[in-house]
Amino acid sequence: MHSRVARLSTLALLAFALSGSTGLRAEELGEASRTAGVIGASWVYPTEATLDFGVIATRMPASYECKTSCLFRGVTVQVAAGLGGSEFALGYGSLIGESGSGVWLLRRVFVGYGVRAAVVRTWGLSTLDPSGATFLGVEGAMTVAQFGLKLGVFHRVEPVSGQGDWRIFGGAGWGF
Repeated sequence: MHSRVARLSTLALLAFALSGSTGLRAEELGEASRTAGVIGASWVYPTEATLDFGVIATRMPASYECKTSCLFRGVTVQVAAGLGGSEFALGYGSLIGESGSGVWLLRRVFVGYGVRAAVVRTWGLSTLDPSGATFLGVEGAMTVAQFGLKLGVFHRVEPVSGQGDWRIFGGAGWGF
C-alpha cells in the first residue's frame, strides 16, 4: 500500500513539474528567447555506441540564469553520430535541467521528454544490411535522473527486396 502511494505521489510531482505550473506567467517577468545545449552518450540500435548533441529553444524570464533547475520547453534539434550510423532529428521537448557553473550547456537534465521526426543513416558497424541504408521515422525519448531511453518506428527510404521496410529502433544511455 505504501509503495503504491509513493509511486502515485512521485508521478503527480513529475506531472506538476513538467506542466510548467509556476504561478507567474513568463510574460509578467520579462520573457526572452533562449537556447540551451544538451549532450549525451548512448547505445542505440542501429547506430551502436553514439554521442549526441542537441539544442532546445524556449522562452523564459530574462532574469533566469538556470544555474539551478529551470524548465525548458520548445523546439529541439538533435544530431548523433555512432559507430554504426548517424541521426538528425527535429521535434518538441520539455525538460527540467541546470547549467551548473556553465552558461549555455545544460550539465544535468533531471527529467524530460521529447517527440521528434528523425532521419537515420547507417554505416560502419551497423548490423543492418545493406550498409548505407537511410530511414525516416518518428521517435519518443524520456530522461529521468540523466538516464535516457528512446524508441522509434522507422521506414526504409530505399526498398530492399526480401526485407521489410519498417523497423523499430531504440536504445538507452546518459543525457537527454
